[in-house]
Amino acid sequence: MPPVAKKAKIVDKDRTKNTKNTNNTNDKDDSYSKESYWTKRYAVTGNITDCITDCSTDCIKGSTDNEEMSVMISERDHDWYFSGEELQPLLSPLLSSISSSPLHPNTVLEIGCGMKPILTTLSLPPVESPSTPFNLLSLDYAQPCISHLKKKFSSSPQKTYTFIKADARSVPLSSSSVPLVIEKGTLDAMITSEVDDAVRVLKEMARVTSRYLVVVTHFNVETEEGEE
Repeated sequence: MPPVAKKAKIVDKDRTKNTKNTNNTNDKDDSYSKESYWTKRYAVTGNITDCITDCSTDCIKGSTDNEEMSVMISERDHDWYFSGEELQPLLSPLLSSISSSPLHPNTVLEIGCGMKPILTTLSLPPVESPSTPFNLLSLDYAQPCISHLKKKFSSSPQKTYTFIKADARSVPLSSSSVPLVIEKGTLDAMITSEVDDAVRVLKEMARVTSRYLVVVTHFNVETEEGEE
């Protein structure tokens, strides 16, 4: 297990008070842990987003009802829990420090990136050498999500983005190959089904990272039960 660089607790009552309590096992929706659920959801969201980007809505007419369409449209720019800008103060020192990693410097992995990866919204510090720019890896098991991101960021020469279609329970990277691994809400989604799934994701994150592991969650890390 990599050393813990720092512990931070960020609580936003306005964001969490209307959110389903994932700590209550009697109030779980295990669809949030299923690949099929997110594949279907992102297929609709990605279709709507691409059509809006292309200034045409013909291809989404009849694809879903008005209420669901409104939800999916609002998800275009939705940040789960916190945005990259809000997490910047926490992540900036870590981003600066990994430039000196002896192996795979400036490499960052985001687990369960969704439609709006944190790594695409962060301000990155200058690199020590132009030959080692930041290598930003975003992973999700929903193919429509990954396809949409590849299309959206296909012309971003100033940053190196890589979008990987893979299951977070079996990350296709070597052990200790990434100095910084981040997840935001993925463990919360997985734990709605089986605790073992969330444990597998956490073990994979610990396996691939060589230095830092950042978890953004609704759970209270300061109590054994995970509750406030």
